[in-house]
Amino acid sequence: MLVFYSRNCLSRKAFCHRAVRFTIYVLALSLSMAGSGASLALAGGEPAEDFLKRLRAAGYYDIALTYLDRLDQYPGVDGSLKDAVSLEKAQTYIEAGVAARTATERDEYFAKAESSIADFLKNDSHPRAPEARLQLGKLQLVRANTLMMLNPDDAKKKAARESYLNAAKTFDTIVENLRTKLKEMQGEKINAEENPQLAEQRTQYRADFLEAKLNAGDARRLAATTFSNPAKEGKKLLDEAITQFTDLADNYSGYVTGAIAILHLGQTQQLLGQNDAALDSFLKYLEQPDAAPLREGRFEATSALAQIWLAKTPPDYQPAIERGQGLLDTIRPNEKRLPAALQLKLDVAKAYLAKSKDTDGQKKTDIKRAESAGRQLLIEIEKLPGAHAEESSKLLADMGVDLTPAELPKADDPENLDEAFASSRELYQLGEDLRQALELLKQQKKDDAEHKQQVESLEKQLADTRYLAIETMRRGMTMIRLGDDLSTLNQAKHFYAVLLYQVDRFRDAAVVGDNLARTSPGTDLGLKGGLVALSALQKLLVEVPQDENTNLVAQLKSIGDFLTATWPDDPEAAAAQGIMIRLALQKDQWDQAQSLVSKMPEGPERSSFERLMGQLLWNQSIVARQENNDQLADKLLSDAEKELTKGLAGIKGALIEPEGLRAALVLAKVYLRKGDDAKALATLDHKTYGPVKLISKIAADDDALQGDLYATELTTIVQRMTSEGTDPAALLKRATAVMDKLRQTYKGDDGQKRLQSIYIGMARSLKDELETANAAKKDKLIDAFRVFLTQIAETTKDPATLQWIVQTLVQLGEAAMPETETKATGRAKELLETAIQTYDRLKAETSDVPLSVQFQLARAYRLVGEYKNSLDVLEQILLEKPTMLDAQVEAATAYEKWAGELPDKYAPRAYETALNGGRPGPNKEKTIWGWGKISTLTNGNEQFKEIFFDARYHIALSRFLWGRRAKDTSIMKRAITDITQVEGIYPELGGPAQRAKFDALLRQVQKEVGDPVKGLPPLPPPG
Repeated sequence: MLVFYSRNCLSRKAFCHRAVRFTIYVLALSLSMAGSGASLALAGGEPAEDFLKRLRAAGYYDIALTYLDRLDQYPGVDGSLKDAVSLEKAQTYIEAGVAARTATERDEYFAKAESSIADFLKNDSHPRAPEARLQLGKLQLVRANTLMMLNPDDAKKKAARESYLNAAKTFDTIVENLRTKLKEMQGEKINAEENPQLAEQRTQYRADFLEAKLNAGDARRLAATTFSNPAKEGKKLLDEAITQFTDLADNYSGYVTGAIAILHLGQTQQLLGQNDAALDSFLKYLEQPDAAPLREGRFEATSALAQIWLAKTPPDYQPAIERGQGLLDTIRPNEKRLPAALQLKLDVAKAYLAKSKDTDGQKKTDIKRAESAGRQLLIEIEKLPGAHAEESSKLLADMGVDLTPAELPKADDPENLDEAFASSRELYQLGEDLRQALELLKQQKKDDAEHKQQVESLEKQLADTRYLAIETMRRGMTMIRLGDDLSTLNQAKHFYAVLLYQVDRFRDAAVVGDNLARTSPGTDLGLKGGLVALSALQKLLVEVPQDENTNLVAQLKSIGDFLTATWPDDPEAAAAQGIMIRLALQKDQWDQAQSLVSKMPEGPERSSFERLMGQLLWNQSIVARQENNDQLADKLLSDAEKELTKGLAGIKGALIEPEGLRAALVLAKVYLRKGDDAKALATLDHKTYGPVKLISKIAADDDALQGDLYATELTTIVQRMTSEGTDPAALLKRATAVMDKLRQTYKGDDGQKRLQSIYIGMARSLKDELETANAAKKDKLIDAFRVFLTQIAETTKDPATLQWIVQTLVQLGEAAMPETETKATGRAKELLETAIQTYDRLKAETSDVPLSVQFQLARAYRLVGEYKNSLDVLEQILLEKPTMLDAQVEAATAYEKWAGELPDKYAPRAYETALNGGRPGPNKEKTIWGWGKISTLTNGNEQFKEIFFDARYHIALSRFLWGRRAKDTSIMKRAITDITQVEGIYPELGGPAQRAKFDALLRQVQKEVGDPVKGLPPLPPPG
């Protein structure tokens, strides 16, 4: 159960936004109390409780209080309600306080409510006494928070402190009372099925106990904030709060309350100036599951981290940006106005501004980008109410940003449409002159203040001129009269549509252009209007997310169909059909796209669309393969082959555009994927469209296409070396020549980077091939590449080539390992060791090795069982790039595998590191995250869904293995909690295969610890 008071910010100024939150809380409190009241009066008697609810709902609080005073005079009222009159009065005072208009009046009502609850608690044996005591503590917190709002004076701070301390005492009493009751229940064997009420009571006692304990610590922490110097004057209170929070965090981490305690622990440590300890607590909190009750705390914890880092000298802005922006990128619609989210945006903006002021070793573009990012965040939050607003406005003012709306120029009313049209054209011409002058001024590329002022002045004049032209035209359009010249009207409409399009008012431009097309069918101006509408709708499609553009697509289809039907012989109108095909392809509506293409007449345009479709189908087949949908991937692959074959067959005469070469290259890749290297090579060598023969004539300057071609040609040749009836020596010679072409194509530092990128792509392509190949084909591929790579490695010193060889050998070595094997042997081990040796040769040639290649070295070390070497390499990678997720996963895996081979004495520590990370970095953050943090940072991100569930699985696995090696049943039982917690939030656990893994592990743990072996509960039926 979460409490609203666990969300208070650290600084005293944060009290100004507590008004909204305490009101929300009291509303929840009132609902809670109303829902747990006595039963209705007996039939035929006074319907007392219902009447009370209606009076309070209508705002008749005085009448409700009078009614309660006279309740014993009415016959038939339930005795339990009469016994709880003081509690009902408290409820009435609370609701009156919520409705009060002033803080003074509100506090008076809350004081009366507190007094009424105290009167009620004089009868400590009443069944509702525990409920009343909990509400009393919460109300005391509410009163204190109310007093601390809006710059309180010393007297109010003192009164708030007393209320906080009273709340702490109340919660302490609840804790001790419930501790006794829970201990009494501890020896009882409560069967939930046989005695559900008692089981439910125990669950409620536990929840109330944890909530009271959390609030007891929170009340002390907040009481300390009422001092001018909390760390000094409130130290005793803060130390007591730390004791409460530490106990919760250590012993109840499996509960939401325990997780929240970690956040409050960090906030308390920060108040005491214990920044290193606070840093650890905040990071630990952020490693908790990304569950809804903990979301707001994530913003608070990340803000606190940013504040600690930025308080350093010099400010440590980079981790603040990475952490803060990373969380802001995942913000949900209902979180955008949360005070904690707004505060985080302010803190991240300050981090960006700190970066923009750091001129030591940074590029000017990076400095400007940081300043722009900070400014944008401040603009987003400056107008939103909250504690952040004042500081946001000041920071923007310091940057020279004035958000006061500019006064728009005024246009004179024209006499008629003709005058409006003439005036607008004059203004349009003036705007064109200003635009040209502005372009010339910008070309001077001066960096002084005067030049900047001249540019800004011209930009404003241009914007004002365009606005006046549009406004004049808009007014003129309202003056159309019956009998006006139709030609002038159409010209005016077209001109108006163009003006709107020019200033990016695409929706308006589409409406005007569409109207012109439909009211003037068959005319030149009608076609022009329709084309403006078409272009405007295309622009809008770029701006609007794909899942929200259904209406726009329908509009575009409507105008496109109209243009092609009305102007069937016009090539510009026919282009609308091409737009519709591209839209269908963009939405993966292949059948619709094929239907549209089939309706086109035979010819070059149709063939070009068939080639386009084929290439897109190839791309989709890759996506389907990555999503493990092999059946769909195979179908898309066959469809791609058909479309590409038709499209390439439609090429008549000499090929003059590189588009045809790209289509042929993709067709060769399709054949390679299907295992037909003979057809792949024949396509590459085709006399009409073969890119090998035509590349130098048609695309001599296209390095990207050349690189892709040579990589595909090389892969094809190597695969052909394993086919029967071929000449391996001749093919090896051709492969060597292609390698030379690759190196000649990319020279210099930039060329080396691009060559490295191509090699990485080749290694990735080979990995995909190996993953989908059958056993016989896989063996042939491994053997062919092994021979080829060995020969190349012995004859080259080219760094990019050596890097590719390292990566490819690692891919081959891993592919050669049986699925059940985690440590390489035989041929796989030989390949991986060769990769390590090749890396040593690479290091002898250059010290600048990309992280991706270092990562492959670390994988090679891990796969052959050299775990320390693997982790040493990964540590260096992660010091340079902490957010390299693949490396973080690899490091956690290495620790987990290493633990399995270490002696019992050292294994538990390795398992713990696999879980919680290790190797402190320069900011005292752990360089290696561990499975816990990996799961936290990937949670809720669809892109990393598979990694998230895999990390959650390994959390449970590592915990189980750790407990088993340590012979500690309590640790193994935590593995059960690890699984059931994530299953409670995500019942499907990432899909059937992953769920089966979780289920098998859960059964194994249950069996090991002696629990009934039940596994996961069945999934609920759909719907």
